[in-house]
Amino acid sequence: MSHPSNGELILVVEDSATQALRLQLVLENAGFSSVCAYSGEEALEEMNRLLPSLIIVDYHLPGIQGDELCRQIHMNLGTRSIPILMLTADETQTTELHGLESGADDFVSKSEDTEILLLRVHNLLRRSVRDFTVPDAARSMFRRARVLIVDDSNTYRESLAAELRDEGCEVTLAGSAADGLRHLDEVDFDCVMVDMVMPEMDGIAFCQQLTKQRTDVESPLVVLMLSAYENKENVARALEAGADDFVGKSTEMSVLRARLRALLRRKFLLEQNQRIIEEFRLREMEALRATAEKDAMEARAALAEGLAKANAELEEANRKLRETQVHLIQSEKMASLGQLVAGIAHEINNPLSFALSNVFSIENWLTTVLGEAADSLPEAARGRLEKARSRIVDTGQGLERVRELVVKLRTFSRLDEGEFKTIDVREALESVLLFLRHKMSNRIELVRDYGPEADLACFAGQLNQVVMNIIANAVDAIPDQGIITVGTAIEDDMFVIEVKDNGCGIPAENLERIYDPFFTTKPVGQGTGLGLAISYKIVQAHKGRIEVESEVGSGTKVRVLIPRNLTA
Repeated sequence: MSHPSNGELILVVEDSATQALRLQLVLENAGFSSVCAYSGEEALEEMNRLLPSLIIVDYHLPGIQGDELCRQIHMNLGTRSIPILMLTADETQTTELHGLESGADDFVSKSEDTEILLLRVHNLLRRSVRDFTVPDAARSMFRRARVLIVDDSNTYRESLAAELRDEGCEVTLAGSAADGLRHLDEVDFDCVMVDMVMPEMDGIAFCQQLTKQRTDVESPLVVLMLSAYENKENVARALEAGADDFVGKSTEMSVLRARLRALLRRKFLLEQNQRIIEEFRLREMEALRATAEKDAMEARAALAEGLAKANAELEEANRKLRETQVHLIQSEKMASLGQLVAGIAHEINNPLSFALSNVFSIENWLTTVLGEAADSLPEAARGRLEKARSRIVDTGQGLERVRELVVKLRTFSRLDEGEFKTIDVREALESVLLFLRHKMSNRIELVRDYGPEADLACFAGQLNQVVMNIIANAVDAIPDQGIITVGTAIEDDMFVIEVKDNGCGIPAENLERIYDPFFTTKPVGQGTGLGLAISYKIVQAHKGRIEVESEVGSGTKVRVLIPRNLTA
């Protein structure tokens, strides 16, 4: 259902086509838009298409009767606030009473003057717009209607009050218009029933004064004008002054009560509708607020996720930077070591070869002399020659050890063996042990436990670097006397190099950090924290792994496992 786009639309429900066209002509001449329905069923279908501002319905209709149509309209939340004006050719008070009880907001005879009909239409539309202001929540609850009776006739006033109290209303009495206005300033009433003819200020002036005042009232009251003189002119004057209805004092009390109930029902219905609208508005605002909070939470979650992702990316970039730095340091270190060993090999090899050659020649000469002239030489001279030959032999052995050291240095650096190839692991281990022998002498017992298998395909220089770092750490972990066991073995398809010491051990909280670049527990100046970090990356590049077991005070065991079927 929808509302008209502009203007006020009036739905005329009349089974007589002639009467319907007459009403349409009257309404359109007064500036209203109108549409006709010739039965109650057709009227309901029409309202499904477009909601009118007001409905004029005939009491007698084929199919659904006018009173039943009123009930159905008021049962629907979307149409219950539409004002209904009931028409009938039956002018009996019983019919009027029945129509008002069915839910009609006003009741007009078909024989009524056209001007009065239009005044009642304007009045219902004015009330409909006015009553859509927001009501006081406290007045919207179930309660008794509060009615003010303003009449200078004490007899009629008391009689009417008794009728209304029987109706269940709270009634306040005022003998003059001035008293009525004073009561209205003090109490919030639902309805004012005012006599049209009174001394000093009559009902018309009273109603005009109320019309000026009640535009600012949150819960407007309805006005029912009473008069002993019921005619067209008085009805028109009352409605034009702002009264919501006009009833003659000669009207039966049952009809008057029915008209009052219709006015109050209309008022309370609109208050209830507005309360429902306000509740819907509040729920909609709550839903919007919940949606906004949800969106804000999702935005915060997305922001937090974005920050977490950025932090993770930053951490990853930092990790890669540290790894790159480690590789650079490793490369520079190996390059420096290579240059050092190359220099030593170049500077020592030539004089070493010359010295070894001369020592060999001198030894041969002394042996020849002793063999040819030993008997002719004095005992003292022969003893000195023997001693000289022995010293030359010792010198040769010393020079051989120097040559062995140079060879081991070259074996360690593998400057001439940087490619991927098969090496003798035991030879590599011995070269490292020789290089570190000066750090172990006289305090560390070295135990070798080599397995039968010795060949392993790898990058020899890098593997020597790993073994060098691990054995050096084992040596540094033993402050005084201790034992280091170096061994090899085969486990499944892995070649195992194991280094075990009985040194100080590694605390449990540090085991997870031993591969972090620059992490070290050694005193300042004695460790860079790069040894195991470099070793870890080298073993990882060989598709192997490093296993560490350690206990504080009992020592550490490090196992390096390299695949035996590794290819370049």
